Amino acid sequence: MIVEVILVIVIVVLLALLLSSGGSILWVRRFAAEVNDMRAQVGRMQVANEALRNNLSAMVGERTKTFSEVVELARDLEILRSAIAGSSECQKLLADKYGGAASPELVDRILASKPRIDRETKSRLAHELLVGEVGREMLRGFRDKRSIDQASADAGVPVVVGKGQIRRLQVLGYLNDRLELTERGQEALT
Repeated sequence: MIVEVILVIVIVVLLALLLSSGGSILWVRRFAAEVNDMRAQVGRMQVANEALRNNLSAMVGERTKTFSEVVELARDLEILRSAIAGSSECQKLLADKYGGAASPELVDRILASKPRIDRETKSRLAHELLVGEVGREMLRGFRDKRSIDQASADAGVPVVVGKGQIRRLQVLGYLNDRLELTERGQEALT
């Protein structure tokens, strides 16, 4: 009988070990499934992150190209301004690059050569660099039918400087030969 009791105790202990270890196996399986789900989710996030990183790189690259075109446009407009002032080197650079002398058509070719920049930005940059504040004041004076002396005085510059400004504005098509504003001149004042 003692042997039977010992056997029963051994069986009970073995059953208890089986049940307790079996319960922990269920916990391990559940945690393993959660870990696998999380690994799959991390994998999907890594793919999405890589796609976003590539998209961001493309956007930065595009923005850099646009910025470099704006800088190049500003440089070309400054070269044009210097060419009108008489720089033979700048005149040669413009002739080589755009095939022409300073004129409203050359301004249009320079602006058209930068397709990444929107039209409004190109136009405003051209007016700022080619006309400037003194030029705008003189254009306002001519719009109000003032003389060269009066327009120069309104702009705060000597008449000699005013005449040089008039020459540039005429060459670029902002003023006609009768010192009247052209459409381009009206646009520069807006």
